[in-house]
Amino acid sequence: MNLVVGTAAGLALPVHGQAEQFPRGPLRIVIPLGAGGAADVVTRPLGMELEKSLKQSVIVDNRPGGLFVIGLQSALSAPADGHTLFYLYNSVVSVQAAHKQYDILQQLTPVSQLMTMPMVLMVPGNSPFRTVADLVEFGRKNPGKLNYASLGPASTEHLKALQLQKAGGFQAAHVPYKSGPEMIKALVAGEVDFEFNGMPFAMSFAPKGLARVLAVMEPQRATELPSVPSITETGFDVGPLSYWGGYAVHAATPRPVVERLHSEIAAAVRTPLLHERYAPLGAAPKASASPAAFSHLIAQELAWAQEMTKGLNLAGK
Repeated sequence: MNLVVGTAAGLALPVHGQAEQFPRGPLRIVIPLGAGGAADVVTRPLGMELEKSLKQSVIVDNRPGGLFVIGLQSALSAPADGHTLFYLYNSVVSVQAAHKQYDILQQLTPVSQLMTMPMVLMVPGNSPFRTVADLVEFGRKNPGKLNYASLGPASTEHLKALQLQKAGGFQAAHVPYKSGPEMIKALVAGEVDFEFNGMPFAMSFAPKGLARVLAVMEPQRATELPSVPSITETGFDVGPLSYWGGYAVHAATPRPVVERLHSEIAAAVRTPLLHERYAPLGAAPKASASPAAFSHLIAQELAWAQEMTKGLNLAGK
């Protein structure tokens, strides 16, 4: 009996040792979106804090395209040792819920949420639409004349646009892009009539008159845009939705390493740097209480997306 216990204890030591020795080299954070977007902007300050606490360099690796599959492939092909993290957010979950190239909760282990950020409904700055009602009324009277941007079929932005069309009784053409910056560029240029996007773009482009925010996708108005109604106030309540972002690792990553990464991210979230960098974006740093808590959030998002895309023909949407 003593031999068995001793052997088990001996086998356990390397597992705990992995967390103590972690990291053994640079960390890489894979972002499945183009550079310059919200995911990029919120990740880089985190990388700076992790470099200080872990005494290793942190590389931010943007891998856009393929409905996030290019980024997922890159992250999952790396060793399952915790040195490669994957940026996970609403749209990655909803797209995979619909397209099923990857099983998010089986092939990845969630580590921690990083932040929350309001979603907004925007139109070009020179658009004739000043309210959600204006947009909906035009769509009803002019079938097929409106179009909108998203990050691809079944992305959160796409699903919210479908909800608005259903609630408003109109149809619009879907134009997919690879990143938030590409979406806002198209909006400002007048290539699309409306889009759901992140608060940072609203705060950057609306004050310059290049975009107009029709609604904030929150139960209440956002302090950053006090004159903009919440979606609930507009009468077209398609449900509030905040962007969230966080990190996951390969599912085979040792548990002690996952816990170490969670504690490091949670500590970084409390630093002044993240609060200072996030405030101008309208974002709020927020770590999950545990990896399990982040898994629960992702499971809820998966359930919502699966319900939203049930029976939906995504081809050409």
